[in-house]
Amino acid sequence: MREAKLALRGGKPIRSRRLPFEFPGANFYGREEEEAVLRVLRARSPFRYYGPGLRREVERFETEFARAMRAKFALGVNSGTQALIVAMAALGVGPGTEVIVPAYMWVSIVAGIVRLGGIPVLSEIDDSFTLDPEDLEKHITPRTGLIVAVHMSGAPADMAPILAIAHRHKLPVLEDCAQAVGACLDGRPVGGIGTMGVFSLQLNKNMTTGEGGMITTNSSRLIERAIALHDLGYPRVKGRLVAKDLKKSFWGFGGRMSELAGAIGRVQLRKLPRIVRSMRSAKARIKMGIENIPGLIFRRVVDEKGDTGSFLIVTLPTAKQAADFSNMLNAENISVGLSPTRRVTDFGMHIYYNIPSLTEKRSNSPDGFPWSLDVNRSSIYDYHKGAMPLSDDLFARSIVMPIPSVMTAHDIADTIEGFKRVARVVMA
Repeated sequence: MREAKLALRGGKPIRSRRLPFEFPGANFYGREEEEAVLRVLRARSPFRYYGPGLRREVERFETEFARAMRAKFALGVNSGTQALIVAMAALGVGPGTEVIVPAYMWVSIVAGIVRLGGIPVLSEIDDSFTLDPEDLEKHITPRTGLIVAVHMSGAPADMAPILAIAHRHKLPVLEDCAQAVGACLDGRPVGGIGTMGVFSLQLNKNMTTGEGGMITTNSSRLIERAIALHDLGYPRVKGRLVAKDLKKSFWGFGGRMSELAGAIGRVQLRKLPRIVRSMRSAKARIKMGIENIPGLIFRRVVDEKGDTGSFLIVTLPTAKQAADFSNMLNAENISVGLSPTRRVTDFGMHIYYNIPSLTEKRSNSPDGFPWSLDVNRSSIYDYHKGAMPLSDDLFARSIVMPIPSVMTAHDIADTIEGFKRVARVVMA
């Protein structure tokens, strides 16, 4: 029987349209979220601290979220970026501070460091596509003030060796869980393992309020600082600012979460286990269907049971094969609603050298802050492509595909067939 011709070579695509949209939490929106929003609107109290009929949705969301992540405290903010900046500020990041980040991340991490006056320091990733513990320690200097471990593309980082290194050097660890809410490591939810955790609730995330974020910690001192910093710089009592204690007086970021987001978040949190199960199941079935393709290597997942399943990453022998593979899959419509299946190197500002403000050390002010600060004069780093050669090689040879949370059996079968059909050409 003659093999089907690839769409990129004049054949008929496997699918007439792309796979479903990749928005995991939004795919599960229903009447529960609608009713949650209406409760707040009917109460005419969308502000979290006071109103004519305050329902304390954000406060309840924080309590429920902390319990779900097995952390003592949680704080709702208006974006994942705000969560990063508030948490880093609470941890003391500022001028003269170096912050170690993995080469595979998101632009918001380095943006937060720079805006606070610190200097980002890159570290290699390994085949888990998260921070490489073996490379991490090489980048610690007397100026290092924080390590950021990113649970990237839905799966947890290898926290045990990272924490061991951090403990040895007496450094805090911030877990960036933006792409991995619902992930676990040895049964422990991410976000409650390091010194602090941050989450994003933006549209692309496993659970979403459209825009929003969460901060978690087990430290009463850090949560007090974060509460003041995320607001106007001071604590509140019964919704009112209290500016009496100079030890608790800061400059705030105005990053409060609204009651509308809090109400939606509470509903989404209850749905999160079902959302994650759906993605994890679909990913497992796809992996089972393509695991015998010669030369195809799956990303190493530190804890398979703790993977949320939101992304599939595979590595090929060469960069050209990866480029051809992704292009051919897209031509077969084996890509999700808005995101083409692509090489990781082309995955936008998730890759350090795709962030022009970083590579060119741009500033928001004429004085070149923070690069020009005297306290940062010893922190001289290059962020151009080539700075992280091991990571660069993985980026070039790997492809990434989001796993929609509503894949049908037909979608999964098409995806498997697409990989097999393309592999017969690319891997020949």
